[in-house]
Amino acid sequence: MINSRLIRLYQTLSNKELRVLKNWVRSPIHNKHQDSIKVFDFLASRRIISKTTVQKKRLFTYLYPSQKYSEAKLSYLMNYALELLKKFIGYYEAVLDDFDCNKKLIQTLQKRNLHQLARLELEKLGHKVDSIATRNAKTSLHLFEIEENKFELKGTQNRSIQTNLPKIFNNLTDFYSLSTLKYACTASSHKNITPQDYNIRLLDAILVDAAASKHPVILLYYNIYQSLETKEHSHYFETAEKLFLEHYQLLNKQEQNEVLLLLINYCIKRLNTNEKSFVKKGFEWYRWGLEQAVLMQGYLSRFAYLNIVGLGLKLEEFSWVAQFIPTYVHFLPQQFQENYQHYTTAKLFFKQKEYTKAQQLLTQIEYDDIFLNLDSKTMLLEIYYEEKSWDSLEALLVSFSRYLQRKQVIAYHKKVYKNIISLTRKLIYIKPYDKAAKKALLEEIKTTNPLAERDWLLQQIELL
Repeated sequence: MINSRLIRLYQTLSNKELRVLKNWVRSPIHNKHQDSIKVFDFLASRRIISKTTVQKKRLFTYLYPSQKYSEAKLSYLMNYALELLKKFIGYYEAVLDDFDCNKKLIQTLQKRNLHQLARLELEKLGHKVDSIATRNAKTSLHLFEIEENKFELKGTQNRSIQTNLPKIFNNLTDFYSLSTLKYACTASSHKNITPQDYNIRLLDAILVDAAASKHPVILLYYNIYQSLETKEHSHYFETAEKLFLEHYQLLNKQEQNEVLLLLINYCIKRLNTNEKSFVKKGFEWYRWGLEQAVLMQGYLSRFAYLNIVGLGLKLEEFSWVAQFIPTYVHFLPQQFQENYQHYTTAKLFFKQKEYTKAQQLLTQIEYDDIFLNLDSKTMLLEIYYEEKSWDSLEALLVSFSRYLQRKQVIAYHKKVYKNIISLTRKLIYIKPYDKAAKKALLEEIKTTNPLAERDWLLQQIELL
């Protein structure tokens, strides 16, 4: 039962939503099935929701103390409760959206020929939209709809007077430009992961218009898009950074997070082309996102958690990373917390060259995440090499190769780790006095792609 759709959806509710739900399910307008009230009372009575506390038989006994357990009867009631909960969430979101409620009220007043009252409500709605902080696509759409209603109320009565059509066009264009540029940025970023091609109609015209725009959010998305699309690093990124810092509060929370990740992804993209200054820039953006509560949306992505640790260690921010690991691990989804704290702590010890501590952690468990396993094996490879544990290293290279054959690893990543294994084998057996062989291997390391740990391999060649 713990994995049922009803329980999973119920667990997403905030305390405020739970309080409203309690009254909502008791309303005969919304709920015709009295037993479903008891289902929600049962869930509310649990101090914690767990596999034990929400067993089906416990719920059935709570509902029907004197009846014999019936799976079919309970399933029917749970399905009814699920549908009720979905309707509640739809209702709750609709009630929260004042704009839609007010817009429908104005439209209804128009239909009833109560134009004066409609105009008063429209004026109130206009003041409300003007007072909000955001200036994103949704705001422009709301402003367009307000002007559209004004036109219908006023413009249709006397066509000879000056209309508000310029405002209609401006707000509608802003809405379309903001929406298109936002998703064009996402598409451009996405092209780094998949070869999918996107045909975005009218984008060229929008870019020309955006370059001359005075709307700060349009300019922000414009500069991010140009940054992502330009192969070489350009001034667009610095402009986007500046605009984001100055105007990020004009975006809603989700959009702030999305733009921050676009900026970070740009830094990582430039880092992958060996532009090392972007290590610090990417790390600083992650840290800013944590400090301003922009990076997290109630939880922290496990990929962000790993990237923050990785960039921090590249910069040798060991003290900061040592504090970050235990502090923020609790913001990860629960199923990842133990393994990710274990792995990142091992990575910290490894970068600090505390190899004994790192090795103890890395050899304790095999991680559920294949990429954690691949990276942990790479760390062990480097530890064994640097400590000259040749037998352990040879055994690891064999088991590492078998692991790659056995597991379903993306072809690109499989090639990366096969190259590490192959070059490390050559490194082991090269004779230090053989200058020609060293030169040939050095050139092979420089030109082999794809390859992780290139810097480490090059360093070992220099030490021979």
